[in-house]
Amino acid sequence: MAPESTPIKIVPPPWTCHYEAYVGAFYVSAQSGLPRNLAYHPLEASSARTTEAGVWKGGIVMIQLLRYSSTPVGPYDEMILLPGKFEVPGGHGSHTRITRIYVSQRDTTFNGMDAFTSFCFNSLEALGRKNWNIPKHIARFKYNGDFSAPPFTVQLFPEDPTIDIPFFTASLKHLAVWTPSFPFSSNVSKWLGVSNSFVQPPLPEGDPKEVLCGTDVWYKSTASIYSPKAKLVWLDLKQPGKEAEEDDNNWWPGIKRWHLGLWLQNTRMDLGAPEVLEM
Repeated sequence: MAPESTPIKIVPPPWTCHYEAYVGAFYVSAQSGLPRNLAYHPLEASSARTTEAGVWKGGIVMIQLLRYSSTPVGPYDEMILLPGKFEVPGGHGSHTRITRIYVSQRDTTFNGMDAFTSFCFNSLEALGRKNWNIPKHIARFKYNGDFSAPPFTVQLFPEDPTIDIPFFTASLKHLAVWTPSFPFSSNVSKWLGVSNSFVQPPLPEGDPKEVLCGTDVWYKSTASIYSPKAKLVWLDLKQPGKEAEEDDNNWWPGIKRWHLGLWLQNTRMDLGAPEVLEM
């Protein structure tokens, strides 16, 4: 984490990023109900801006674990949750939404929202919030194994170093001794029903407000993604201290422990300026 006295870089879109990632997905119905304690950070979960931001429609839940090697604000790790689609007010239809996202260093929060505006302008939290209405927060990432060489396990902890219980755990394993690789593009994924666009509601203001800045408009953003080498992997969502056979204890209520995932290597993402949606 950068010292609070370090000026934060203001980095508006577009962004070009290079990274390695693991993406897991599973389907949930709207009738199952959205587990707010999992879908949102406490700041967003307690905000009327979240509760009034459209009805959850269910669909494909995606978990993304990323290690950026190159971004406009330097390298960092990230965890993203997209829990299906939400109805967007104003007749804009239903769209994918990022409801929870964690980064491993502060330079990305203000750009997608975390910055001490006057003297600490390198925040990942603030950049994510400011640029795209992405509700970024800081977390501590702990790995058992090599991110670039499964099998490995990752655990996410709150930023507070005195808390030693992870709020999310995932393990990645090879599908088989050998699996073929193939190119992957967001242009292909949208034909499979997975959109590369997402719509984000205005964000609530947190404390300190210069870091967890609030926003006032709806944004629609589109990411262009390409990996020349993708492979299928297993994603294990068993949480520490939980019984392996109890499906309700595999992070998201009612889901199984094991899920197919994608391992994306040498990936490039281009994320441009968002479109403002009129409500």
